[in-house]
Amino acid sequence: MPSDLIYDVGVNVGTDSAYYLHKGFRVVGIEASPPLADQLRLMFSNEIATGQYTLLNVGVAAEAGEFDFWVCDTKSEWSSFDRKIASRNGAEHHSVKVKTLRFDQIVAEHGIPLYCKVDIEGNDWLCLAGMDPQTRPRYVSIEMSYEKGDRDFKLLRDLGFKEYKIISQVSWSQPTQALISLNRKLPYRLRRISLAAEGLLRGVRSDGDWKFEFGSSGSFAESTPGRWHSFDEAYATWLKLHHLAKSGSSLGDWYDIHAR
Repeated sequence: MPSDLIYDVGVNVGTDSAYYLHKGFRVVGIEASPPLADQLRLMFSNEIATGQYTLLNVGVAAEAGEFDFWVCDTKSEWSSFDRKIASRNGAEHHSVKVKTLRFDQIVAEHGIPLYCKVDIEGNDWLCLAGMDPQTRPRYVSIEMSYEKGDRDFKLLRDLGFKEYKIISQVSWSQPTQALISLNRKLPYRLRRISLAAEGLLRGVRSDGDWKFEFGSSGSFAESTPGRWHSFDEAYATWLKLHHLAKSGSSLGDWYDIHAR
């Protein structure tokens, strides 16, 4: 396993890739959206020329082929192979044909990364399904699904990941079960104030001279905030967040699951 290779699956506008490159890593960026891929080729033209950055304009899917990809015209991060995601809140969107590969095909060609960041709007699990215990990275992060996080946790466990963190993409801090229970009883506005305060106190908003932009995935591996948790502890936290979302009392955050 190369110690200097990171996969950025779901590059979007490139903020995470730029951070990994700044840290000195080689990066394989995977972005399905053709308009975004065109922008990224310009943004990382020097790094592509030197071989530090490899950009793949493909989607990760259950099978290799070519499928309709829905580009959200107003929010690039909502672009997805799932039209329901791209059209959230009535957003304007259009379809383009995009080449797809299985995740194991990408790993076979480009190598096993030290860390793999995945954020591909509903299809994160396909990357996990394309790994096995011998080809998985040392560290991985995926966007937490309120609805199907149980499936994702079980995939991670079956791959041999032992320790986990659930980290807010808004405050870059871990939600404690005590905070979740407290916020469940508060009005929405007070929940937002409580979360913001916790983020200021506990979140990791920079890494040396690098400041994380809103919407970025933040730090990774051992630089992530807080302690690592067992499967049972992390799953219990997800379950609380899942029940909050089902009851309509969601904290209003979205989260990543980090595993090692």
